[in-house]
Amino acid sequence: MLAVTGEYASGTIRAALAASPRRPLVLAAKAAVFGVTTLVTGQAAAFLAFFAGRAALGHGTAAPALGQPGVLRPIAASGASPALIGPLGLGLGAIIRHTAAAVTVLVGVVYAGELFIGQLDRTIDAYLPAYIVGDALGGHTCRPGAAACPLPAWAGMSVLAAYAAAALLIGGCILAWRDA
Repeated sequence: MLAVTGEYASGTIRAALAASPRRPLVLAAKAAVFGVTTLVTGQAAAFLAFFAGRAALGHGTAAPALGQPGVLRPIAASGASPALIGPLGLGLGAIIRHTAAAVTVLVGVVYAGELFIGQLDRTIDAYLPAYIVGDALGGHTCRPGAAACPLPAWAGMSVLAAYAAAALLIGGCILAWRDA
């Protein structure tokens, strides 16, 4: 988000767009660099946390192994979720162009939105970003008689990727149409 809004605040967006007049391509390059960097960093942190947690367990405690069922998916999802929520914020930054407002909308949509929107209609819980991440980590299960069941882990992460892609697409279109 700051990769875009910081440039608007400082005025360096003019130089960036003058160097590369294809504005959506500038945003796509920012998203690609940010996404790959965040994915690599997130995965490294998730696996490091897993192995540190294994090492911290006492000698009498059975430590989980990566090959056990239900272990690898939450580790991979916890490393991948920042790489999906971050580009969502980048797209919102391109749309809104003000750091504080973009952060407020991102936090409102991703975290606070689940508190309010999810309470209004339980059938859409599975499509809210924070629930998607929680479901991918194995936090929610489908109870008999529930209003809605969580999406399968990778389907949910695909929905989160679609949200990020939509925000980047809209941000790229708006970036192409308005002045820097």
